[in-house]
Amino acid sequence: MRVSLLLFIFVLAALLAASGCASWTAEKNAPAIGEIVDIGGEQVHVLDLGPRDSAKPPVVLIHGASVNLRDMKLALGDRLAADRRVIMIDRTGHGYSSRADDGYRLGVQAALIKEAVDALGVERPVIIGQSFGGAVALRYGLDFQDDVSALVLLAAVSHEWPGGIAWYNNVSQWPVAGFLLRRLVIPTYGQVAAKSGIESSFSPGAPPEMYYEESGLPLLFRPKEFKANAEDIANLKAEIIAQQGRYGELKIPVAIVTGEDDTSVSPKLHTKRLATEVESASLTLLPDTGHTLHHSRTDAIIAIIENIGQ
Repeated sequence: MRVSLLLFIFVLAALLAASGCASWTAEKNAPAIGEIVDIGGEQVHVLDLGPRDSAKPPVVLIHGASVNLRDMKLALGDRLAADRRVIMIDRTGHGYSSRADDGYRLGVQAALIKEAVDALGVERPVIIGQSFGGAVALRYGLDFQDDVSALVLLAAVSHEWPGGIAWYNNVSQWPVAGFLLRRLVIPTYGQVAAKSGIESSFSPGAPPEMYYEESGLPLLFRPKEFKANAEDIANLKAEIIAQQGRYGELKIPVAIVTGEDDTSVSPKLHTKRLATEVESASLTLLPDTGHTLHHSRTDAIIAIIENIGQ
């Protein structure tokens, strides 16, 4: 009995050590690349690029679930920063931003981003969000419409959908099983499963070469970030239901863009429906394009950003 207990403790310690090593390696390979802005005690990681004196309105890029600001930098940030100011932000609990209380709430996420934008002296930006980030961008527009030039929504989650979520996002919320999942399983198994997940997300196209490494995706498998991401996803439907009746309030220009082959966020249930509810909206459907349209159709999206509000 004592030998079995000692063996169990040894194996548990070894797995916890491996988990800590995986987190350390992820941070070593993808360190913070911006600055930390203190917002009421919350640490918000912000990357501020591009000329401050551009005649073009600044843009704020909000990343989706499971990723961090590096994803938006690779897809759009570097290109846009050639001739305008570009702000990229790790959503609360992601990348190198701390996790706020009730950080899963879309209103909390939008408010933190707004305060960071204000702290940087950025006025009336174009808010651009992809997938989950699109839901946050919508909330930003609803809550701070007078301080926004326009919204650009890329494959945005906007409405209630049938069905549930992946099992591990639910289990991650459980006290004991969630701890064990995040500490013992996800740091190693998650990195193996992620690469096939990338292929699915980019379908029908292919991910950019070295996307897994350059996007800093392994940061997701750190226990605290995985918990925050799972909490975001587990609460998203309720948060969407709470805000989806307000979209008619939007009067600013809203560009809605989706890939016709998106199997992650249904164009019919989300973007096409949203376009009928926002009087100021334009809808662009991109053929032969999946969920990660900001990577696969960058030129088309940058053209839309250039023309928004004109």
